[in-house]
Amino acid sequence: MPDPEAGKGLASRLQVRSWNAEEFASSRELWQRLLAASDADPLFMSWDWQWRWWGHYAQMLGATLRLVAVYTDRGELVGIAPFFSRRVVVRGLFRTCRLELIGIGWRDPRPAFSDYLDLIGARDFREPVLACIAKWLSDQDFWQELVFCCTKRDGLASQLVRTHLAALLYVREVDELSAWVARLPKRFNEYVASLGSDTRRKLFNHRHKLAEPQIQQAAEADIPEYLDLLGRYTAERWGNEAAAKHSRAFHLGFAASMARAGRLRLTRLVTREGPASVMYNVRHGNTVYYLQSGFDPERAHGLSPGYLHFGYAIEAACEEGVEFFDFLAGAGRHREYKQDLLTEHVPVVTYHAARSDFLRTLYSVYEAAKAAGERCRRFLRAL
Repeated sequence: MPDPEAGKGLASRLQVRSWNAEEFASSRELWQRLLAASDADPLFMSWDWQWRWWGHYAQMLGATLRLVAVYTDRGELVGIAPFFSRRVVVRGLFRTCRLELIGIGWRDPRPAFSDYLDLIGARDFREPVLACIAKWLSDQDFWQELVFCCTKRDGLASQLVRTHLAALLYVREVDELSAWVARLPKRFNEYVASLGSDTRRKLFNHRHKLAEPQIQQAAEADIPEYLDLLGRYTAERWGNEAAAKHSRAFHLGFAASMARAGRLRLTRLVTREGPASVMYNVRHGNTVYYLQSGFDPERAHGLSPGYLHFGYAIEAACEEGVEFFDFLAGAGRHREYKQDLLTEHVPVVTYHAARSDFLRTLYSVYEAAKAAGERCRRFLRAL
């Protein structure tokens, strides 16, 4: 990695280059080396996730690649801002150009969802990299609004907003989510003993209700079958069949790449009566990421297949010596069940920044009206 002493130089000593799709496609080794020297999320900001997401959804979104790479004067890569732009219609009234991070199409249900999106900066170059990206944003006149979706409050993207953009743009926080991470003990029985009684019953004690339970791990050839079953379960529960179809091709490719790397933890819970649930996890380093799960509602009488599958997955993670089980962002259908699983809260936020005077006025009026409406509702409830 670059010499840390070079990080003491100012941003003026760094160089910014825009990558085209061919450079993006061939950058895996450089990207992963930089990622390992940064604090960005190792799964969702990995080249494997970012490049596959871009390849699957760029055309669907009508997106233009705006990926920015930051180099030292010796040509060493120290920062990446994986932007894309697209034309969108705001409030159904007018068109504008929006700049976003690869991994989410803001408020578009079709692309696969990504957590913990961020900028990537070598730890010894964080400040100058941010200054370079801020200057690049200021110099580009093609965009009118900027969205950083699903980013951690302590990440580089959040720091860029606070230290460089908030004074120049109209910035609002929207779509706040809660991610939840469990720190696992070395032994699964210690984890079970620490759970609340109701959660312990659903996650572990009800195993005796399962007839000849097995956890079956998908090999690479099994991935389509497992993901199809998962898609069927989630469509039945959430009614999002169209979104599942759009994301299937992406996850087929990504899961296959994770299987070849030995990181895929795609399993199904099977009993004598057949499959009860499917869980799609990926391990990266000392963390297992929970991406998605679904269960057969016909098997959910008197027990919770989803909770039981969590129990088996966490038990396997403990046996592997995994330190964290990351449940990611997103609430349950009826309640925030993830907080019951000995988890720590990770605040995740989306920043929406407006550049033009018209957009500033539009969103400031909208936020003021929304706040006034909420005050009115509180007043009426108090009567």
